[in-house]
Amino acid sequence: MSLRKRCCSDVPRLLDGGEPNPFYCPTSPRCDHHWHYDFRVNGRRYRNTTETSDKQKAKNYEATERTRILEGKHGIRRQPDITFAAFSAEYMKTHAIPHKKPSTLLRDRQMLAAVLLPAFGKQILRDITAFGIEQFKARRLAAGCRPGTVNRELMLLKGMLTKAVEWKRIASSPATGVKSLKDGAQRTRILSPDEQRALFEAYSKGRRLAVRPIIELLLITGARVGEVLALRWDDCTNGFLRFVNTKNGSTRRLPITPQIAAVLASVRRRSGPFVFTSGRRHTRYTRILTGFKAALVDAGIDPAGVVLHTLRHTALSRMMDAGLDVRTIMEISGHRSMAMLERYTHPTEQRKAEALNTFALVTNRAQSATAPAKTASK
Repeated sequence: MSLRKRCCSDVPRLLDGGEPNPFYCPTSPRCDHHWHYDFRVNGRRYRNTTETSDKQKAKNYEATERTRILEGKHGIRRQPDITFAAFSAEYMKTHAIPHKKPSTLLRDRQMLAAVLLPAFGKQILRDITAFGIEQFKARRLAAGCRPGTVNRELMLLKGMLTKAVEWKRIASSPATGVKSLKDGAQRTRILSPDEQRALFEAYSKGRRLAVRPIIELLLITGARVGEVLALRWDDCTNGFLRFVNTKNGSTRRLPITPQIAAVLASVRRRSGPFVFTSGRRHTRYTRILTGFKAALVDAGIDPAGVVLHTLRHTALSRMMDAGLDVRTIMEISGHRSMAMLERYTHPTEQRKAEALNTFALVTNRAQSATAPAKTASK
């Protein structure tokens, strides 16, 4: 151990001018002065007081300081420093590509390239701070981004920093205490029967005819867009529809009803394993959003509040309105908790009006029950 007291007996008793040396103590090292540590790590010198005159406590204090320094509390690393940009490449290669779905991987790459790398790419990983992340949140909001968008970017950043801790690149994650933004603008829009009819009419002409079965299947099953687009013909056998490429990773199986069978029968079967493929390129559909927005305009539906996920909201809300039990709807939708399902089930305006009219129904019944009695008394 490299412990010493500044008042140790090997210092001169007097200074050059003959004055008493304030660091000289005749009883050292048994005096009440504090022990000091003095050592080097990776070529850098560290020295400070242990704030105790007890030598055993001073030894323990020094050992703790060495451990803290080696773990990175003082900016020293067992490994060389790495920039966020370099670590992001390592993260994608080692974790994201082997473990994430292609759709999630594509989204992560887009967020990294467009948002996170411009904001943190040149910073040394250990120099990223909670305050810097909070500033990033503020800048994104000021740029007009929605809270939900910023939260997804934060989720990716937090996941990367957590892996950095796990891989011993940093001692602790600066994003641990950073909270997500409150997002009160969750979409609750569902299509009315008239809007659905108009949407189908918009998909009944030209090249949109090939995409119409996708829209129909989304509104029948309440499945996610990626699940339907990933369907293979092998997933539509033995009377069941199997969704393999699901969000939670578990396979979901639905019975093929006559309505679903009619939709599948309307699909032109081409070479290849996938159900929904492009007639021009003979490759499976991966994105139908652009055509969907155009179809909304043709159907007279405002595209500002309607997205493809609205079809899932619509299907699940109608199942709930039809009085189906929650467990059955969860099996169809793939949700594992009631709390998650509640985000997708919304009563229609008509159902809300019917609920508010229950007061009038009760009042009318009460009046009808008392009317004969009043007539008889007369």
